[in-house]
Amino acid sequence: MTNPLDLLQKMQQQSLAGMPALPEEEKFAELWSGVGFRLGDMHLVAPLEQVSEVLHCPEYTAVPGTRSWLKGVANVRGNLVTIVDLPEFFGKKTVLLNENSRLLVMNVEGLNTALLVDEVFGLRHFDEQEERQEIAGMDDPAGAYLSSAFLKDNVLWGVFDMKALAKSASFLHVAA
Repeated sequence: MTNPLDLLQKMQQQSLAGMPALPEEEKFAELWSGVGFRLGDMHLVAPLEQVSEVLHCPEYTAVPGTRSWLKGVANVRGNLVTIVDLPEFFGKKTVLLNENSRLLVMNVEGLNTALLVDEVFGLRHFDEQEERQEIAGMDDPAGAYLSSAFLKDNVLWGVFDMKALAKSASFLHVAA
C-alpha cells in the first residue's frame, strides 16, 4: 500500500509539471485623472483631490461691497459657500447660468469656495505620454494657474491649480 503523503507529493509534482507558465506582467501607463471643465473657450482640468464636488448653482445672496466676480454666498448642505465667477475673475464674459454651467467646490483647506464655470465635462483621464510641460502660447490670464497640460485628441487641457489660485492675493482680495 502506498503512503498517502507520498501519493499527495507525487500528485503535486505532476500538477506543477503540467501547469502552464504564468503570464508576463504587463505594464500599463500611469493615468492622471481630473475634473474637466470649460472656461470660455479654454479646456481645463482640475486635479481630483482639489475638487470636493460638482453641482448646479443654487440660489445665492449677493454680498455688498465686493468685486463683481464674487457672485455671493449660498447655503450648500448647511455650509456657507462663497461663489466666484471664474471667467469673470479672469476678465472674461460672466458665466450664463444655464443647464451646462456648474460649480466646482474647491477642496482647499480654510476656504469654503465654489468656482462657477461655463461647463463641466466630468472625469478626464490622461496617460503620461499626453502630458506637456511646455504650455507656451497660453497668453490667457488663467495661464498663470496652469501647472502643465495634456494634449488629447487635438485638444489642449490645461491643468488648473486651485491651490495656487487660493493663495493668490488677487483672489483673496474681494473688497471692491
